[in-house]
Amino acid sequence: MIAILEFGLFVFLATAGISVLVSLVAHVHSMVLEHLADVSGLRQRLARYARLASGLSDRVEARKGTAAGAATVLFSNQRQEAQLKKRVRELEACPHRFVRVLGHELLPNRPFEFLALNSSVSHQVKRGERHAFFDSSWARPVPVHVWASNMEEARAEFERAFPRTLGFKVTHAQSLPTDVTLTDPATMEMEAAP
Repeated sequence: MIAILEFGLFVFLATAGISVLVSLVAHVHSMVLEHLADVSGLRQRLARYARLASGLSDRVEARKGTAAGAATVLFSNQRQEAQLKKRVRELEACPHRFVRVLGHELLPNRPFEFLALNSSVSHQVKRGERHAFFDSSWARPVPVHVWASNMEEARAEFERAFPRTLGFKVTHAQSLPTDVTLTDPATMEMEAAP
């Protein structure tokens, strides 16, 4: 019986010793491998890459928000552009609602009205084409109000803005009544001063 106990104790101690020895060898082997593989450097790199990945994901989320806002602004601008184009088409279809104005509405200037058209545009509209530079409203007489001190100055201002060499021609010219209250620049300066 003592021999069995001694054998059991020997087997137990041998097993424990071998287990300790194997774990010690495994621990030493893992330390050698860590040293050879520079595990601390790898851990630092992994930590740095984790920070970079976190920063990049934060940037991606921020850009998504910016892109969503930009898409909303773009959609709003496209809708506004479509409305403005529709309004321009409506104004082009109604010849006397769209008035072009030249000059300054200040004394001593007075308003002069010129009804003008562009012969090049008119010819192209008749052929069903669109002019390369001017809109189709110039195919028929449109009003142009020129603010000037006299008719000669008004004609010169009109000719400067809409030259005959580009196909513009005046069908009618007249002085308009000044029912609008005009501001004299001299009185504006006096009113502005306390």
